[in-house]
Amino acid sequence: MVNSKSFSLPIGLLILLLSSSLSTAHNHPSPPTNTCPPCPCPCSENTTPPPSSPNKSSPPSPQSDTSPPSPQSNTSPPSPQSDNSPPSPHSNTSPPSPQSNTSPPSPQGNTSPPSPDSNTSPPSPQSNTSPPSPQGNPSPPSPNSNTSPPSPQASPDSNTSPPSPQSNTSPPSPKSNTSPPSPPNNISPPTNSYKGCFKKIYAFGDSYTDTGNAICMGSLGSFANVFLSHNFYGSTTFKKPMNRLCDGRLVLDFLSEALGLPYVPPYHDTAANFSCGANFAVAGSTSLSSDFFLRNKVGHTLMWNRVPHSFLSQIDWFNKFIQEVDCKGKDESACKAEMANSLFWIGEMGVNDYTRTFGSSFSTQLLMETTVNNVCRLLKAMLLKGAKYIVVQGLPPTGCLPLDLSTCSSSDRDDAGCSASANAVIKAHNDLLQSKLAKLQEQFSGCSIIYADYWSAYRTILMKSKEYHFEEPYKACCGAGDSKLNFDANSICGSPSTSKCAEPSKYINWDGVHLTEAMHEKLADLFFNQGFCRPSFDKMISAKLSA
Repeated sequence: MVNSKSFSLPIGLLILLLSSSLSTAHNHPSPPTNTCPPCPCPCSENTTPPPSSPNKSSPPSPQSDTSPPSPQSNTSPPSPQSDNSPPSPHSNTSPPSPQSNTSPPSPQGNTSPPSPDSNTSPPSPQSNTSPPSPQGNPSPPSPNSNTSPPSPQASPDSNTSPPSPQSNTSPPSPKSNTSPPSPPNNISPPTNSYKGCFKKIYAFGDSYTDTGNAICMGSLGSFANVFLSHNFYGSTTFKKPMNRLCDGRLVLDFLSEALGLPYVPPYHDTAANFSCGANFAVAGSTSLSSDFFLRNKVGHTLMWNRVPHSFLSQIDWFNKFIQEVDCKGKDESACKAEMANSLFWIGEMGVNDYTRTFGSSFSTQLLMETTVNNVCRLLKAMLLKGAKYIVVQGLPPTGCLPLDLSTCSSSDRDDAGCSASANAVIKAHNDLLQSKLAKLQEQFSGCSIIYADYWSAYRTILMKSKEYHFEEPYKACCGAGDSKLNFDANSICGSPSTSKCAEPSKYINWDGVHLTEAMHEKLADLFFNQGFCRPSFDKMISAKLSA
């Protein structure tokens, strides 16, 4: 069993640093009384999309659903310096395989903390959170066809090992008898091939999916306020800050493009048009209830408020939105029909739960069981509302991010040169989540619940980074500090001492914690076109069209 202390510190800043970004609160007028206009939605006058490029009529056939094997590394980078970054108490002990049919083990420590109360409802949203009348959303640009990776090569990249913060030379590259699948020939980013399949998108998640709720609510710490508003953020596509923790578009944005819909607006945006869906994801959110952190007085604050917005809060916002906007004036049958014609996108959720409980006596295994069970409870709530098509993202290998690489010891490395202890917990979390989703699918056999394999997609790109046009698989594009990782926890992207790389498209990582638009685009292509959803995204679309 892995104690939370052995895992959470490097992951512990993943969303702490930049998910807690802005603190300007917004007031919200009453919801509109009119019904939603038909899609497509109007474009925003304030957004100028980049030039369009031709779209393919259909996506490539998906590849195998099996996860690619990863190369093994024989040499670990030396230990990092500890002058500017907090030490990471990593452990090489992998967590036990999660068991879905047994109760989670008791917490570790001399004093047993109270168990999380999964039945406790989250605090009711504030009365000023009702979404406003639709105005206008930015319409997505067509994807750029110049980003297709070259023909596959026979062997993995030779320079994919993460650099050491101390060393001037990189360790030998990982070796393996088998390589992850190479990018297929002539692939293109997600296209509008699925245009018209869904009328709306409802999105949930954390900072990897949030398109503005954190800044609208002002519910997080204000330390990074000026930094996120810096022009570095959003500079690649939007040419200005667009409330995303990225230089441009997220996977969710590429999903909108694939479906031919406008970008999904944040629920708390007072000027948004919600006729084609809403985004309830908020940076820093957890799957554990807000009451749990308040009742047990657990949770690191650093840049956060003591009590986070939980995934349950997102469901509460969703229910309020459905009642006051989408299904207003409709009976239950008509409302469920509306939900059945929408796609539900569940972004990553769980990293912040591990982060906030760091240092407590709660065991990682207990936390894992509770987190995954809560996510599944929320999925069930959506299904009971009438949702029929749901995509659930797993967690990415966070041990491969610059933040974690800058703190973990040289002995704590896996076959990809990433933090072994951090990634072991993430892998176990994903395995348990998939097991629970399979059972949920059996219970709701008339619905399509697919798993987006973030873990395998990320590692596939990482181990074949050159073929995906990434020259810096581990180094942050925007940051400061050590030249090998360009990351300093005390100087986050946008602060006075930081700088931005000239070509973000050559970097996997944007700011040491979050990913570049280029990486989001490659991940989206693997999810939608290359079989990294199980069952495949194309199979779900076929089910929708034949319904």
